[in-house]
Amino acid sequence: MKTFIATLTTTLLLASPAFADGKIYVQLPDLSSITGAEAEAFLSEVVLANVVSSNCPDFAITDEEWSLLTDSADILAREQLRLSVDEYDSRFYGPAFDALDRPETCAEAGPGVQPTLDRLVELGGSRAALPDQDAAYAAEQARQASWDAPAATQGKTKTK
Repeated sequence: MKTFIATLTTTLLLASPAFADGKIYVQLPDLSSITGAEAEAFLSEVVLANVVSSNCPDFAITDEEWSLLTDSADILAREQLRLSVDEYDSRFYGPAFDALDRPETCAEAGPGVQPTLDRLVELGGSRAALPDQDAAYAAEQARQASWDAPAATQGKTKTK
């Protein structure tokens, strides 16, 4: 029994980064053609779908669908609109969470969750987990690093 527990513990400790992360990665849509005002409007829609599906039990979604929404929103905000994290949060997530203060929000916005997911799928996204979660985790880390790299190089730098 001790050997089994030791083996199980070792296996869990050596488990993939994606497993440790707890997130499920899915194929993301190609959002590169969505820019400007269209990207802002779609980002508002995707963020509201995320907030509503996470907070309105009648419109709950799967973990895979949640990843599709959140990662697509990140792409729209960070790649297409070049928003900082603070801008993204204040301009899009703030209003979406404020909407939850209105009692009619779930009933009014909830029916839009599935059509938003459908559009993301039509653009190439998927509701199914990718088979290689380790590779997906590495790709997501690289994508996020690319978003953070330009921000780190902006501004004054001190040289000798």
